[in-house]
Amino acid sequence: MNRRIQFFLAALATASMVAGAYVGIGKAQPTLNLPFATVTSVTTAGQQIIGSNPSRRSIQICFPAVAGSVTFAPAPITPVSLTTGITVTLTATPSTPICYTPPPLTASGTTGGAGAAWNAIASTTINVTVLEW
Repeated sequence: MNRRIQFFLAALATASMVAGAYVGIGKAQPTLNLPFATVTSVTTAGQQIIGSNPSRRSIQICFPAVAGSVTFAPAPITPVSLTTGITVTLTATPSTPICYTPPPLTASGTTGGAGAAWNAIASTTINVTVLEW
């Protein structure tokens, strides 16, 4: 074959591969409205159960069916068992799921703490599920 034809065919093959690779790039998946779940153990020593996330639209803190209590609060509040923060007393046989969802807005018009870090303390070691949207 003539060198010009070989060059032309090589260039055509290269252009076809580049065009095929470009067309074959998939588009990003749309964001699904599913929560991101984190399970953490809350102990008798106060600790952070979830870090701050300014882009978080909502948060839900769910508790298992065990006997005990969990006191929790958005940062910078440090919860104190049964006194400072929101306390949930748990039973081993709840009739409904036990979850806490902060309000989307407070009376002052600010967010209800969904994007803040959350801290907790428990009467005994309790696994807590945190759902983020």
